[in-house]
Amino acid sequence: MTFTQLREIYKEAGNLAISGRDVVQAMCDDETDFEVENYRFIHKHSIDEIQQEELESDLYMLGCFRAGFLGDILGIDYDVIGAMQEAEAFEAIGKLVVSMDRVEELQADYASTDGYGHHFNHYDGCEEEIGQYYAFRTN
Repeated sequence: MTFTQLREIYKEAGNLAISGRDVVQAMCDDETDFEVENYRFIHKHSIDEIQQEELESDLYMLGCFRAGFLGDILGIDYDVIGAMQEAEAFEAIGKLVVSMDRVEELQADYASTDGYGHHFNHYDGCEEEIGQYYAFRTN
């Protein structure tokens, strides 16, 4: 990292009221996913894969997306998805997404529509960019 990049990271970390030193150390250690003082940092080149893994590991959550969105991803009529959701078959819908190998497509559409903050930041849904990383508040 150049001196200018380091200075900018320290400044941005300070804006978040966290230790710039800890953030820079983790970045210099090439960590792709780390936490510092109630913020999670994820490298831009890793974030899609990390989000896909998290979505795939929570079948219930996969089934909670809007019926129209899921219908488009799965090629299934919206009313069918809606009926499954009314029957609280969220995990079954999630299993369909995984078994039909649609997690990557779902994640890409989700991220392009909502960004990453809604998924990774349950506090306020915001995302910050610091260097080559996204930062998300975790509390």
